[in-house]
Amino acid sequence: MLFLAVFCGFLAEYQLEHKIEKNREKQFMQSLVKDLKADTANLTQLIQLRNERHMMYDSLSKAFIENSFSGNSSDVYYWGRSITRRQYFFSSDGTMQQLKNSGGLRLVSNRSIADQIMAYDVLYRTISNQQGLEETQLEDYRNLASRVFDGGLFKKMAVFKDAEDATGIFIIERPSGNPPLKDSFPTLLNDVVNKLNYWRAGSNFINHLLNQMKEKATSLIESIQKEYQFK
Repeated sequence: MLFLAVFCGFLAEYQLEHKIEKNREKQFMQSLVKDLKADTANLTQLIQLRNERHMMYDSLSKAFIENSFSGNSSDVYYWGRSITRRQYFFSSDGTMQQLKNSGGLRLVSNRSIADQIMAYDVLYRTISNQQGLEETQLEDYRNLASRVFDGGLFKKMAVFKDAEDATGIFIIERPSGNPPLKDSFPTLLNDVVNKLNYWRAGSNFINHLLNQMKEKATSLIESIQKEYQFK
């Protein structure tokens, strides 16, 4: 009888632990879906912004290559300043970090979902590394741009917004008139274009990865909602 009582107690404790873990698993997945939805929204906006920056690169490179900037220098200044603005992706990875650091991944009973979660995290770290390389490429461009563009005018073009919901955020405004370049020597402009070419190649790759991440996030959301019957 004593053995039976101990055994029943063990089963009850096991069932309780199992229920607690299942509840934790579901809570983790609910939180992860929330993070993934935030990521997809950020990725959609970021990809659009980066595509717009690529269009500026095309226009600026063409103006320098074809020597057609003298009558269009207001736009050239705008493109040259706007290209350097950072457009980086930072994942809403609070839940992901909890899963990794607390051993929460072991709670994910569906191995396919667990594999998708790990693949998503690996892709994010790849993007982070590529964004670090991009920062170096943009720094190379900035060093040359400081010789081509007037620094005082660049400073005036950065205008801080007054809106309460945009404190500390600035926009780039086109300068008025047709301001001259500080230095338009053909060899220097060719060097600028070459630096931009290297940046554009790396930026294209980052955009490819960002689109992949958006697809993975969408697929993972669908898998989790189906598995855990979330609405």
